[in-house]
Amino acid sequence: MSAPNSATLTRREEEIVARVRAGSNSPTTLASDLGITQSGATQALQKLERKGALTRTKLGRNVIYELTSRETTEAPSPDLEDDIELIKESYHSLSRVWSHVLKLDLTPDELREVREARNLLEEFLTKRGRSLE
Repeated sequence: MSAPNSATLTRREEEIVARVRAGSNSPTTLASDLGITQSGATQALQKLERKGALTRTKLGRNVIYELTSRETTEAPSPDLEDDIELIKESYHSLSRVWSHVLKLDLTPDELREVREARNLLEEFLTKRGRSLE
């Protein structure tokens, strides 16, 4: 599917595409960046996927969105493949840790701090993965 032209996207959708281009390519980081719910971010990203502006990749329980117009001309090097595999494994581990943390009896402040740390780590992994490709 070809990438849509900007005339088919609303101003808000163009803003979201720009955020994805800048590295906010998971519902969690996008929600944080835009100050909206994760559900709202997921719905917006799914709509852009249906419009052909984004593609979706599932990494464990996490979903990452990327621009459809991004093309690679060379096959990744073996070292690059190792780095990307490590990032995928990190996402899986982060999901398992988060599931465990949610079972703990944390105060709202502790939960907020843990959520912020998780979002920061997820953002770092996402940006690192994009810079490797």
